Amino acid sequence: MHISLIRFALVAPLGDIGSEATPPIGLAYLSAVAKKRGAIVTGIDASGMNLNKSFKIPEYKLQGNGLELNEVLNLIDPQTEIIGISSMFSHEWPYIRDCINSTKERFPNAKIIVGGEHATALPEYNLKDCKGIDYIVTGEGEETWSQIISKIKDKEPIDDLDGIAYLKDGKFIKNKFRERIKHIDDLPWPDWDNFKIEPYLDNAVSFGPGSGRNMPIMASRGCPYECTFCSNPLMYGRRYYLRQIDDLINQIKFYIMKYKITGLQFYDLTAIIRKDWVIEFCKKLKENNISLDWSLPSGTRSEALDLEVLKALAQANLKYLVYAPESGSKESLKLIKKKIKLSHMTQSIKYAISQGISVRTNLIIGFPNERRIDLYKTLYQQIKFAIMGVEDVPTYYFNAYPGTELFNMLHKEGKIVVNDEYFLSLASLSHYNLYPNNISYNESIGRYELYIYRMLGMIISYSLSYILRPKRILRTIKSFFTSKSESVVEQRLKDMLRRSNIFQNTIKPFVEKFISKQK
Repeated sequence: MHISLIRFALVAPLGDIGSEATPPIGLAYLSAVAKKRGAIVTGIDASGMNLNKSFKIPEYKLQGNGLELNEVLNLIDPQTEIIGISSMFSHEWPYIRDCINSTKERFPNAKIIVGGEHATALPEYNLKDCKGIDYIVTGEGEETWSQIISKIKDKEPIDDLDGIAYLKDGKFIKNKFRERIKHIDDLPWPDWDNFKIEPYLDNAVSFGPGSGRNMPIMASRGCPYECTFCSNPLMYGRRYYLRQIDDLINQIKFYIMKYKITGLQFYDLTAIIRKDWVIEFCKKLKENNISLDWSLPSGTRSEALDLEVLKALAQANLKYLVYAPESGSKESLKLIKKKIKLSHMTQSIKYAISQGISVRTNLIIGFPNERRIDLYKTLYQQIKFAIMGVEDVPTYYFNAYPGTELFNMLHKEGKIVVNDEYFLSLASLSHYNLYPNNISYNESIGRYELYIYRMLGMIISYSLSYILRPKRILRTIKSFFTSKSESVVEQRLKDMLRRSNIFQNTIKPFVEKFISKQK
């Protein structure tokens, strides 16, 4: 059986300066499952196949990173029987939909199966909006994907499988949601042969700050919390599963041997919950003489991050840690069901900085029903973090993502109409878009006011970060000529320079030659 798995090009707003493609770890898992079933797999990662190429998508005022549609279609195996397509981010949907329909036109006999967080959140809408889709896989995909392959291989129908949705005679059918995968150690490791990891490693591409050859990895799945702005409860439920440490250590050692990696980046939703697991993992890293730089670039909580844990993490070479307070207002935290104590998290952040760990804090403004005083408290908290020594102090706009509790509330109230305009408005809320956002979901605070608050907060906090610690300026400049970075700001600046012909062909060789002469 021939299967093609596709991630189309990364999509961002025109003028976006910082969005960077990351390895498609979800599809790499699916590829490993398919190969285990005996399938011949073609993996197509449009962004990874040409990291430095960008192109315009004028009809949607977007830009793409990587191979364009026709280039992708030309890579699909002509014998393919199943085409699996990733649909993770809702702001990409109009472009992804067009790509899916074009794929179906080129390969009408292949079954097109779509999965990912966006597909899971809006299966009925997606199926009716995109006639090229045959089935949608909801939630975790590995077990469903494995059964789909077996059924189609044996010429059996798949309509009764748990975890899928489809249209039958125009009627939407969504089968029972598949139970979570409990024994995640039984899953094969991601297939980085079909989805080539080397372009990302060779270019020091990084989700967070980079350590050279940064390898993506996961130690857990799920999140036990219920934040109202997050789609995890729909995608994974609230069950949290950790891998066996020995299996994780073996995977890391394999990556060191095969790919000569110098860093690890954990893609976990919430990596640190169990204190005993974290301390044991750090102990095992040291026992196995694994001295890689590693980071936790997704926002985590602080409940388990006391001084003992942070000392263990620092001694095990953790270089970068992201906290997710989300707001500086107790009232806003209650609104979004973020059950944290800011005082506890602030103390944890101080401990992390004292141990030499670079820290980022994620904050969000513009929640529905948030008052100006709550927003001001968040901006004040942002400035306090910068003064404390936090490396990255970004403020993001609130995004009403499909599949979240707040999206459902706004949709029910008629404040969100699901259409292309809505999806493209999410693109304007991109983390790295420096232009005004297209929408505000707060009735009291308009989009331009939110834009001013965000830009002021970012300018003040990042300026303080460098003014109070001027050595960071030299460190940032130095990072442009090395494979390492200590903050996301440094990494994104490096990513921009990597795509700059003038920097690569003129400035960098000159500086490197000068440095070598000094030695």
